[in-house]
Amino acid sequence: MVRVLRIALIALGFALFVPTGDLWAFTIVETRNFKEGLCTFKMEVRVNGTGSIKKAPFRITSLKVKIKNERASSQILKVETIRVYTDPVVYTDIDTRGFSVVPSQWVTKYYRLRKEKQPLVKDKGFIEFSFENFAVIFSPQERKFLPPHR
Repeated sequence: MVRVLRIALIALGFALFVPTGDLWAFTIVETRNFKEGLCTFKMEVRVNGTGSIKKAPFRITSLKVKIKNERASSQILKVETIRVYTDPVVYTDIDTRGFSVVPSQWVTKYYRLRKEKQPLVKDKGFIEFSFENFAVIFSPQERKFLPPHR
């Protein structure tokens, strides 16, 4: 009986120390300044997730967005939607209500995603921030922003 218990404890201890794909976690933080039309703004994105960022697919567990509309801007910056594209044509909405950022104001939005809403991002997946007249794309695997497009 003692021998069986000892073997079970050794197996349990070994199982706890062997890393699996679900135990890996990552955090990506990127900041960039943008100038689009009359708007000049600074955007910081923080993405947390499970899995390995180097190997697709991975899950996004939370998303934090900080936007500062610079004083040089003469317009209110309006964010309409935030979407995570798991593939180039398949997306999951994170925020569809939108929000506004007046000049010289910081706005921070934090989205903690429930387990059933955590998107499984594949190789060509990205995060799109749709503004009133343009969109900004952030690629988590490449850890960079793509230029704004209309």
